[in-house]
Amino acid sequence: MTLLPIVERELRASARQSFTYSLRGLGVAVLVVASIVFGRRVGFGADVGRDLFMALHGTLFGAIWVLVPMLAADCISRERREGTLGLLFLTPLKGRDIVVAKGLAQALRAITLGLAVVPILTLPIMLGGVSRAEVALAVVVNANAACWALAAGLLASAWSTAWRRALVRAVLLAAVCFIVLATSVGWLLLNGLTVRPSALVESEWGRIFVAGVGFFANREGIWSVGGGSFWGPGTRGLGWVSLCSLLALFAALAGAGARVRRCWREEPPSPRQVRLERVFCTPMLWQSFFRHWMRRKLERNPIGWLEQRTWQGRLVTSAWVAVLISVYTTVLTDRHFFWAANTIQEGIAWILAGSIAASAAGSLRRERETGLLELLLVSPLSESRIMFGRVRGLWSQFLPAAGLFLLVWAYSSTFLPNRIGAGVRLFYGVTFLTLPVIGLFFSLRCRTFIAAFILTIAVGMLVPLLLAELVRFLRWDGAFWRNDFQFGIRATVLAACCQVLLAGFCWWRLHRLLQRRSFSLAGVAG
Repeated sequence: MTLLPIVERELRASARQSFTYSLRGLGVAVLVVASIVFGRRVGFGADVGRDLFMALHGTLFGAIWVLVPMLAADCISRERREGTLGLLFLTPLKGRDIVVAKGLAQALRAITLGLAVVPILTLPIMLGGVSRAEVALAVVVNANAACWALAAGLLASAWSTAWRRALVRAVLLAAVCFIVLATSVGWLLLNGLTVRPSALVESEWGRIFVAGVGFFANREGIWSVGGGSFWGPGTRGLGWVSLCSLLALFAALAGAGARVRRCWREEPPSPRQVRLERVFCTPMLWQSFFRHWMRRKLERNPIGWLEQRTWQGRLVTSAWVAVLISVYTTVLTDRHFFWAANTIQEGIAWILAGSIAASAAGSLRRERETGLLELLLVSPLSESRIMFGRVRGLWSQFLPAAGLFLLVWAYSSTFLPNRIGAGVRLFYGVTFLTLPVIGLFFSLRCRTFIAAFILTIAVGMLVPLLLAELVRFLRWDGAFWRNDFQFGIRATVLAACCQVLLAGFCWWRLHRLLQRRSFSLAGVAG
């Protein structure tokens, strides 16, 4: 087969990257941490094997939707940027063959990550309570998720050239694919099985979607409901969903292959694209005010101006504010919102923090690719001013959205008092301030964007949270921990202090890297 050399080439390139092996270790570490957190909250006993297995399955299921699209988002667009895609067409390969080879290589990388965490997944099986049917269903569910996530990544990579656009499209397509998959599974459950719909959701589509998500998490033991009755229509329905997942992957491969064959060269924007960008992306009102505002930004913070000189960079601020307004105007009309306000707000906080981490982790990538970073370092600007200017630029991008989010959270908490809500809000407020600093360091320290993004989230959020969980696990008696209220507040404050210390350490390390010019430009596009 002519596509096997492409697969071998991709696997060899991945084998030369240290991030490939670090990712497997990170996957194992995440599941180990999830097991420790589960043990602290529930405990380890003879009857918790199923609950632990589902907790680990949920962690792995979420990791698939996050990592697989991001890993596959730049596999084809990188070839277009580097000009090597045309060389592949000098061989007997067709566009479909190139996409299949790329997809097969990314699928093998995902499979190796899954195999690396198998020893951790066997722990709940050894504890007992996990049936073979549940293991099989977990494998099928994760395989369906991998098919849809890989399809989203390949489509985004085929339709993009810039890595940032490919990443955004991959994330958005993965979200759409997850909604489609959850809706289809929920419809089968509510129509083919006797499943009780959620009473907290009033709309019909919402009940279908919640039922699908509940199936993925095995809510209320739905995988074994009714004994053998589930293996009638339920198994047939899941089989149809699996078949649809494979067909969706094949359709994505065909569509991406046709797109690659048609647009394999880097071409200038078409007259239609130029006209649309001029109409919809060019300021039409208050142009004098806009020019004065951008000139003031350039004079006060030229490094931050680099982050907002394009309409895509400026769109981040208004887009997040628009998304938050749309979400809050929808959920605030639900009478059950305030009963689950903290859960919803924490979900939004994690998504916003992920967006901040993504922007920070890729902030110096463009400058490293174009050589602008070296020009900045020989300019009259000091290293500290370059760093602070870029951090200020990131803060100004997300300050309106973060401020609106924290104000709405504080307002909603007055209706349903939560004694530890203030500490949680403090943690996320500090997160929004420290993530740009930590992400800026890893954007210079790491060669790949995925590595920088994962390390930013891990160091900026997971490590402080694990420290708080460790303190909760130890929980010694003393004047510092006098009751549960003070215990929760002080543990959260301790996590926030840990974030500040880590951000200070990353700031110092980033300053040293810029002073010594000890950053590698090789492999930036990988």
